[in-house]
Amino acid sequence: MRKLFLLTPCLFFVSFSFGQLMISKSIGKYSNNSKLGFGTFLSFDIPVNEDGTQNICIELLDLAFFPPKNKDSISTSGYISIKAGYKKIFSDTKTGFYVEPQAGYCRVVTYQTSTSTENTYGDGFALAFETGYSLEVGERGNTLNFGLKYENDIAGADYNAQSIGFRFSYHFHAFGRRND
Repeated sequence: MRKLFLLTPCLFFVSFSFGQLMISKSIGKYSNNSKLGFGTFLSFDIPVNEDGTQNICIELLDLAFFPPKNKDSISTSGYISIKAGYKKIFSDTKTGFYVEPQAGYCRVVTYQTSTSTENTYGDGFALAFETGYSLEVGERGNTLNFGLKYENDIAGADYNAQSIGFRFSYHFHAFGRRND
């Protein structure tokens, strides 16, 4: 019974989950001190309508890392956030252009010089906006997404991360079939 209790939420999550990679560029304060970054996220969608073109999106883990150019400068080294949003695909199927605004909680980490003893992170509010193209593939209604995302994580005066990223994600349904 306990195994079934633990397995049910895992199966539900896997059936609606996303896996994604992102190449990102830090913008704003300290952006000249960071190299090109990378990120990933894990989220799932809750369909609002029958054809799946409107979804409530919950990102359980969204993170990005921006390596510093040198060890003697102050730079934003990354963020981790948890967000909720709404995704709208502008077509009658899951294939088409989409927009997705999001809001939630974030933690911004700042790389300080090696002699600093201050805290190196701040907690705050995350805002993001993504737009891109969704392409339905396979018989189970799986989708490929190509998107451009702007993220602004505000966690205090010294802990503000702004970035623009190119995202590639694969959204899979483990149990569903496409209705044609």
